[in-house]
Amino acid sequence: MGSFTKFRLQSILALIAALLTAQTLIRASAAPSAKKIGLTGTVTAISLIHPKPPSRRNWAVTVRVERVKAGEYSKPDFTFTLHSPARAGLAVGRRCTIEAAWTGKEYLVAETRPMRCEGAGR
Repeated sequence: MGSFTKFRLQSILALIAALLTAQTLIRASAAPSAKKIGLTGTVTAISLIHPKPPSRRNWAVTVRVERVKAGEYSKPDFTFTLHSPARAGLAVGRRCTIEAAWTGKEYLVAETRPMRCEGAGR
């Protein structure tokens, strides 16, 4: 293989590597930032909803926000969905601390992390 052919092959490989790197960087910058929030508030409502399958998050929980502990959240109420409010220790009237992460469409509360609640609720 001649030196000119080697040079062309190396140039093509370098160009491919540069394009792949640029594509990865563009995708990473277009991805939604991982916004996380931590809120403390009182549960004001728990209601049954009918999400589209395959979701099993059949309950909507609304919390009156009393304090934002982490991140930025400016609305007076925070509503999220989950599979089992009772298993999470949630009840109307209970004061809870909730952590959520932005998915790009909504805030998602992980059910694997138990809610920290105080009081007996109604």
